[in-house]
Amino acid sequence: MLSNAARQIHPIRMATPRAVLFDLDGTLIDTMQVFADVAADVMVRHHGIDRVAARHAYLATSGIPFFKQLEVIAPGDKRNAAASDEFERRKIEATGDVDPSETTLEALAHLRARGIEVGVCSNNFQDQVDRFAERCSARFALALGFGNGLAKGQTQFDHACQTLGVERDELVFVGDSIADANLAIDYGMRFVGRLGTFDARTFGEVAPEAPVVAELTELLTLFV
Repeated sequence: MLSNAARQIHPIRMATPRAVLFDLDGTLIDTMQVFADVAADVMVRHHGIDRVAARHAYLATSGIPFFKQLEVIAPGDKRNAAASDEFERRKIEATGDVDPSETTLEALAHLRARGIEVGVCSNNFQDQVDRFAERCSARFALALGFGNGLAKGQTQFDHACQTLGVERDELVFVGDSIADANLAIDYGMRFVGRLGTFDARTFGEVAPEAPVVAELTELLTLFV
């Protein structure tokens, strides 16, 4: 059954897509709160930012690579490069072995059983996405990360369309951040918000036509 939040945001179910693309952190795996703690510690150490403010700034700008987040939070600061390097190293140490929950794996398996391709579109560096895809028991039609001319957004979405042989209106992107919602809207792709990093009200302000889900298994009843 759809969550109350999903019904409030979008009471009408979606036509079944040919493929669903998933953001990684905060969507397929529960890592965002750990990342926020690591980012806050890094910004305290390198920039002297208040920890609470740093953590809030990280979550508010999530959905883009951390080195770009720092340019939003502390534009032009010469300490950003060292802070970004430390964050990328420490986040792997903190969450490098985090896998999807059984509920998430169940949702992915059911989507594939219905003939819907599933893929990953992430702004983690490509080698990190590759490691995730290799150890994950779920099968992905593609697993795209940041690098080789690709980034989450138009370049990854175009690549997904070409690789899977689908049109953009046959895709759905599922993500946990406002940045994810904006990327899908800008591309003309349908979007589903994964609750956790942001709440239903915040998603509704940016993407009022998009449903939100608390668990990915809700996608199974969202698509008709």
